[in-house]
Amino acid sequence: MKPSLEDERRALLEQIEASRAVYRRMLAGDDAGPAPVVPSERSVRRAQGDAGRGRAIQWMMDHPLWVAGGVALLVLVAPRVLGAGRQAARRRKQAKRREREYERESGGGTARALVTAAVLLLRDPARMRAAIRYGQMAWGWIRERRSAKAAKAAKTQKTITTVTPDTRVTTRLH
Repeated sequence: MKPSLEDERRALLEQIEASRAVYRRMLAGDDAGPAPVVPSERSVRRAQGDAGRGRAIQWMMDHPLWVAGGVALLVLVAPRVLGAGRQAARRRKQAKRREREYERESGGGTARALVTAAVLLLRDPARMRAAIRYGQMAWGWIRERRSAKAAKAAKTQKTITTVTPDTRVTTRLH
């Protein structure tokens, strides 16, 4: 809750009057009686209702030079810290890019892995010969299927052969 301007004015006037009274006694040389208590800034703030502020805010208000120094230090250090994070991110990104390029250049990743696994599993020469035989049979089966598809496609396609005295031209119709 903010104090009203009138309360602030009254507290300041009381503080001014108390300090004037102290100065009058000092000038007059009158040391009789206890000197009136001059309220501190902190007690004035409490009386004005600023006690609701946190201790950190009060400390910052009481020590502005320390706060300015801290802000200056932050301004100097923060870009370097953030820059180091950016550089690390850039290095990670470049490493990923290099890894992808290596995978593309190496080629045959799956085939190479299968061959490697086969070599490791089939160290026995008899097993290796059997694997080669199965591979040859599979390749032959694939070739037969392809040639059968090509023959079937050739039967369904119509061709026109044009014969001239110099050349013979065959055209397939789809």
